[in-house]
Amino acid sequence: MHLYRCDLILHDYLFFATTERGKVAETGPFVHNYALTYALGWARSAWYSETQEPHYPEELAAAWRTEAAYVTPATLLRGGYLINQYNTMPESYGLGKGQSIGYPDWGFAKCLRPAAHFRFYVVSRNLKMLPRFIRLGKFMAKAEVRAEHARRIERATGTCIANALLAWDDLKATPTVFDLTANALPTRLINQGRFTNADHLRAEFSDGRVVLPLAAGYLSAADKRAFKCKRCLEALKFLETALCGSW
Repeated sequence: MHLYRCDLILHDYLFFATTERGKVAETGPFVHNYALTYALGWARSAWYSETQEPHYPEELAAAWRTEAAYVTPATLLRGGYLINQYNTMPESYGLGKGQSIGYPDWGFAKCLRPAAHFRFYVVSRNLKMLPRFIRLGKFMAKAEVRAEHARRIERATGTCIANALLAWDDLKATPTVFDLTANALPTRLINQGRFTNADHLRAEFSDGRVVLPLAAGYLSAADKRAFKCKRCLEALKFLETALCGSW
């Protein structure tokens, strides 16, 4: 088993709508691990879809089978925001307005500035060659990935506090206490999760340590009632046992 600590540095403005307050769409201080999985090139979606319906179970299951790796959500270590105004109203002489299709005509986007610094972790069965640059967000912002392999890894069982951002639906072992960081789709993100009698990973890096639960994997604890298609349910059945602790 291998563990990488990855620092993500923005080279462009990053925007994705976490919350919308009136005419202001705000970017949250995190990057979801499913978004990172797609950005790293591990999960792939169809180039065309007739409906705006995600297929996370099938695509994340394919990523697990191919890459044998799991990535945690990225938390913001430092960075600033900038509010930009956008206007998509057409320049025409007519004063009438057609039927709305759900897109706003104007508003404000609260973006993260370049040089914002995130951190996430990658657990893999084999050595990985992570890309140097990836693209993120609504406008495909460029971001640099700086990866460091753990100097020492130790598996243990017992009570632990995970000092990294985690996705709730990815945790087969439920924490007894945690801080809710974001109630975001497709699954909420938590921090400082306390686990009792759980298998976990302790790792040392050049300037710190991290503790991560091993009973974690993509959608391993997802509610099957939220998915209806047969392929999704088959993928979820596979993901139930596709945990980091299985390596």
